[in-house]
Amino acid sequence: MYLKQIFLGALGLLFATFAQAQAPKTTANYRVVPLPQEISNTSAGAFALNAQTRIAYPKGNAALQKDAELLAQYLFEATKVRPTLTTNAQGRNLIVLSATLKNNNKEAYRLDVSKDRISINGASAAGTFYGIQTLRKAIPQTGAQKLFFPSVTINDQPRFGYRGAMLDVARHFFSFEEVKTFIDILALHNINRFHWHLTDDQGWRIEIKKYPRLTEVSSMRPETMVGHDASKFDGKPHGGFYTQEQARAIVKYAADRHIMVVPEIDMPGHMVAALAAYPELGCTGGPYKVRTTWGVAEDVLCAGNERTLKFAKDVLSEVMNIFPSEYLYIGGDECPKSSWEKCSRCQALIKEKGLATDEKHTAEERLQSYFMSDIANFITAHGRKVGGWDEILEGGIAPNATVLSWRGMEGGIEAARLGHDAIMCPVSHLYLDYYQTADRESEPTAFNGFIPIERTYDFNPVSPKLTANEAKHIIGVQANVWTEYMKTFKQVEYMTLPRLAAASEVQWTMPEKKNFDDFANRMPQLLNVYNLNKYNYGRHLFNVNIDVTAADKPGSINITLTARKGATIYYTLDGSKPTTKSNRYTQTFTVNKSCKLRTIAVYPSFTSGENTEDLLISKATMANVKYNVEPNNKYPGLSPRELTNGLQGNVIFNSGRWVGYEGKDLDLTIDLGEVKPIRLISVRTLVSPSQWIMPHRGIWMWVSTDGKNFEDIYDLPAEPMPANKPDYIDTDNVLLPMPKDARYVRIKMLSEKSMPAWHPNAGKTAWLFVDEITVE
Repeated sequence: MYLKQIFLGALGLLFATFAQAQAPKTTANYRVVPLPQEISNTSAGAFALNAQTRIAYPKGNAALQKDAELLAQYLFEATKVRPTLTTNAQGRNLIVLSATLKNNNKEAYRLDVSKDRISINGASAAGTFYGIQTLRKAIPQTGAQKLFFPSVTINDQPRFGYRGAMLDVARHFFSFEEVKTFIDILALHNINRFHWHLTDDQGWRIEIKKYPRLTEVSSMRPETMVGHDASKFDGKPHGGFYTQEQARAIVKYAADRHIMVVPEIDMPGHMVAALAAYPELGCTGGPYKVRTTWGVAEDVLCAGNERTLKFAKDVLSEVMNIFPSEYLYIGGDECPKSSWEKCSRCQALIKEKGLATDEKHTAEERLQSYFMSDIANFITAHGRKVGGWDEILEGGIAPNATVLSWRGMEGGIEAARLGHDAIMCPVSHLYLDYYQTADRESEPTAFNGFIPIERTYDFNPVSPKLTANEAKHIIGVQANVWTEYMKTFKQVEYMTLPRLAAASEVQWTMPEKKNFDDFANRMPQLLNVYNLNKYNYGRHLFNVNIDVTAADKPGSINITLTARKGATIYYTLDGSKPTTKSNRYTQTFTVNKSCKLRTIAVYPSFTSGENTEDLLISKATMANVKYNVEPNNKYPGLSPRELTNGLQGNVIFNSGRWVGYEGKDLDLTIDLGEVKPIRLISVRTLVSPSQWIMPHRGIWMWVSTDGKNFEDIYDLPAEPMPANKPDYIDTDNVLLPMPKDARYVRIKMLSEKSMPAWHPNAGKTAWLFVDEITVE
């Protein structure tokens, strides 16, 4: 039997060598994602990977031994060549791993390739691991192949020490194996922090032995709202939790890939699931139910109850025992204070502690700061660092806290100026639950926002407003994956990839070396790794880009189509599905009537998804717009002619297609260029109560031939919006009794100045969003 095993092993090696000899020759490409800081080609000959290749690591070094095992696994998956492991670094045909590099950045590495060996030397085992990732991603294709690594020297290190990604498992639960896959995805992108959002109103996901009802009751909700409609439910129970043993296994799995797992137990808001199990911790005593809808809940932990603080500290004690991470996150976001305002215990504590309302903060905000500071002190007393969302700045920041700046840049800027570390994860660039494309109808349901990969890539986490010393407190960048609308892990992958690749280059690569077109050209090589691992990902990066400009003739537009290198573009204007038999794009063309433009890009190995536009052409198309009242600087539109460019916005409020007014009335004048007979004027508006975007309260119109003397042609007030209406787009069509000659059209639209009484944010300033204006 022993001789038979030797013979079969030798025969297998012979067949593997023969198969490789017959395989195509492939040359590695080191311009990977994220892009290394320094790549220098040398003339030391190319290293040939083959069945005799060995991977050497220092004897007794467990971390580098694990790195070696992972490298062998990566190479086998990509090439079908499995190098053997050894502690003998002598000889040729070696990949040598070490961790003796002298560099203050412990995640730095140097990769040297010559004919006889590849050397990856890190400033720590983590640095060596990132060199391994570069080597792995340098393989341009997968499958059995004769692979050559050109001689090179790469000196590389990350820009930021904290490179994070957050996964929300509270809104939708994902299995133990799926969480491991998420960690594998992070490792591929050189990410070293896994922020695990474990608890929220819709589910509690971590076993706490002292409070067993958290898993018995709080981990399961009876049903889940359908899409964006809070009046419809699927009727299916949803839930699950991780045992402490499973959580520790996740910590180990991540640590083997040099990733720290940072748990989050969100408090004092986002705690309805916990209150369902322990109602005595709320201000009213309940009863409470695990939430089946999304959004912000009014019910929060009772800050004036001593049992609440004991509960929080008991939970965090067990969490700290499971997770050895440097950081522990305690949320602090979206905590309404209405229950505290009515609670006798909360008000008594406010009085006892002298927490007074002033010009900056209410007494209840001061109470949240008191609560969070107590929890923060408890955590720091255990030798850990505390972190929370940027609301922890309200009422005075908790001592020693690290701020996750999610509502924009300002939270991070304020924290840095106060001397606190900040991690930048603004909703504008790094919320991967937002749509990847404005073509919402072709996408799975997502949060009603729009973040294309270009926007993620262009993010600069260090504000020029900060001094050099203040900027040192911006310690990292994090992408967030909230899962309200992600029922399966395949959808998590689809929403995360490839935008996480763009985020990884923000985290790793120095800004002067970043270039989006270069990044896009490097992405196909990374997609090969996605394909190898069967990751689900969006291909919007490879879709056709549609650019619209003014044509020489009024009432028409020029269309320019572009795609990535190597693509052939096809399009239709009659609404039919484009194929390789459709119009082939060769140059800019003009459109002078409304139509549906549909496009595809055909690459050598795949065809992109469609990109479409419903073009709306009228006498006002590309006419100049004068804003008598300027729109809000957050939503000015993508161009000065946003309201007349022929492009229509959809219900994605931040697509750039909408011009927004906050607390002001729209007032503008359109210049048609010459006097024309007009009969119909149309204005599109967006209504999205969840985004505080309300219908207008009236519309007025005037026309003029000279721009000085205007004739009133239309005025109509509008009633306020009733409650519980879903998002929609409204079009006001004003038909004149008979045609009028005009060159100038002035439109005034009244905004809803404050949110109505039925809205959760009643009294707050409302928005008016306007899109395409047409004149016929």
